[in-house]
Amino acid sequence: MKIIILDDSLTVQMILESLLEDLGVDEHEIFTFDDGQLALDFIQENSADIIFSDVNMPKMHGRVFVKKALEVNPLYVSILFVISADSEKKDLVEMKKSGAHRFIQKPINSEKFSHYIIPELLKIRAKDALND
Repeated sequence: MKIIILDDSLTVQMILESLLEDLGVDEHEIFTFDDGQLALDFIQENSADIIFSDVNMPKMHGRVFVKKALEVNPLYVSILFVISADSEKKDLVEMKKSGAHRFIQKPINSEKFSHYIIPELLKIRAKDALND
């Protein structure tokens, strides 16, 4: 399993890592980035099972990252979660235009996070079990 966390905040990265580990994800299956280009390079070489991306980042805006990630693999749309503290509708509309459809609001509510992520983890584990 490969889970990508792209966020320029180390605190958010650590929160997401902790939440994922609480759901049974091994720390070696979580890859964190604060630079969209580095995350894209990793995805191109290694693929990804779940991607979390912040919106407002200094090096590469989340909208650009989403667009480029979906160019790498259009199927990522089903595993891509945009994480944002911004609740402005224009930002969300722009992200949707870029191809994002799943959003998690900051501050992250652990119950809502689990509600959305557990089904994804179960799908990945089922797929991995078939491939073993």
